[in-house]
Amino acid sequence: MRIIYIEDDPANRALVERVAHHTRDILTTYITADEALDRIQPGDADLILTDIRFGDGTNGLELAQVLRERGVDAPIVTITAYDLEEYVRWAEYVGSSEFLVKPVDVPTLLNLFDSFRPADE
Repeated sequence: MRIIYIEDDPANRALVERVAHHTRDILTTYITADEALDRIQPGDADLILTDIRFGDGTNGLELAQVLRERGVDAPIVTITAYDLEEYVRWAEYVGSSEFLVKPVDVPTLLNLFDSFRPADE
């Protein structure tokens, strides 16, 4: 499975990298939403994971909205340390498939990957 992860925290990226390596998935990471917007095209991923806050620039929910507007139809999972109802509603509004609150552990990631894995894999 082709996974894209947009996350500015190195420890969070490292965890997802380890899990993707274990599951033999192909992982592409971006540090900012703006970098991801410059590169992600429809058909690039089977699953997109994004943080919400990156510091300056576009946030992960704005990223999800623009990706949907550009025709990216891969599931988008929002992963954030901010368990706020406002973010949950915004994530649903922009077409996020799931909303997870950090810290996310290995079993949760494994289950997440399996739940979105295409049937032909």
